[in-house]
Amino acid sequence: MRDDATGHPALTDHPTGLANRLHFELVYSYLFEAGDRGIALTVLLLSFRADEFESSNPEALRTLGERIQDTTRTTDLSGHLGHGRIIILLFGSNIAGALIAAERIEDAVGELGLGRVSIGLAMYQPDMKDPSELLETADRALRVVEEAGGGVELA
Repeated sequence: MRDDATGHPALTDHPTGLANRLHFELVYSYLFEAGDRGIALTVLLLSFRADEFESSNPEALRTLGERIQDTTRTTDLSGHLGHGRIIILLFGSNIAGALIAAERIEDAVGELGLGRVSIGLAMYQPDMKDPSELLETADRALRVVEEAGGGVELA
């Protein structure tokens, strides 16, 4: 696992070892503003059946967090949102790079027995004025995939 700020107890989600919601929101608000300066930012939103996964393996969320950390770049920020959702900020990645990351993550977490895994992707667009717009776009893409039975969807 990486030795970075995520390891600080105030910034870390204990069950997964990933960034907690506070850490995610602080970094995300800063990086969203970078989009106006031409820096690519893509959000990857992953969902899985948390109830089944956690009950069958008490170390499951920690293993999931480690697998995601091992699969993503050090410039990416992975956070646990709870309720079977992980969010990854792909800083400096366009949608093509995000698709590659999504495939790697899907393969890596697929080995953990999560059941159906769904991933929604959305890239910052210049007409997005509020940080919630990018997250809502990724969430819409994720919902399309969940309804279709899993996989990856671009928005």
